[in-house]
Amino acid sequence: MPPIKKSNRKYKKDEPFRDARKFILICEGEREAKYFNYFDKKSQKLIVKTIAPIGSNKGESAPNHLKDRAAEYVEENGWENEFEDQLWFILDIDRWERESIDELYHLTQITSSWFIGISNQCFEVWLYYHKSEIKIVPENSTHMKQLLSEQINGGYNLDIYAPDIETAIVNAENIDENKDGYYPDIGVTKLYILGKEIIKLLKYEDGFLKV
Repeated sequence: MPPIKKSNRKYKKDEPFRDARKFILICEGEREAKYFNYFDKKSQKLIVKTIAPIGSNKGESAPNHLKDRAAEYVEENGWENEFEDQLWFILDIDRWERESIDELYHLTQITSSWFIGISNQCFEVWLYYHKSEIKIVPENSTHMKQLLSEQINGGYNLDIYAPDIETAIVNAENIDENKDGYYPDIGVTKLYILGKEIIKLLKYEDGFLKV
């Protein structure tokens, strides 16, 4: 797939004018999609569009399938560089070979406005740092999900965790000792980079996310 270099804006018939940045997030699973959808339209300057495998496509979360879904989105919706939109691949590493992940990373390096955000070993690492500043070293993704479920009374709750995205950004960034690398160590997530982009557009009141 060639790099996106479209610069001319194309309107669809009756398409409303928008003054917002759009984040298209290609996710492996529904938990990731539900988390990021929480922020959709929390600000007039922010649009979040998540694309996750559903129904008969639930097994299609390998890096090559994520790439195909991204290509399909651009083919169907076009791309408008003037809005500084971003497309992100939200990826775990617990099931995929390093070579496949490297190929997807290379694609983001040659494609304008495409990025990759990896959690090692799974998305729950990112969620965990919403409530903890201490680095966690999970044995595997099953262990990590168990740790998350036991972190607070009542277990993981989207409405309790998501508003603390700013805390998660600080904690995850502080824990990352290899900020220049794209591939995180165990217990590290790179999603704080995406989080920084999102919170620029959110509204806060007295230090709390305005929902």
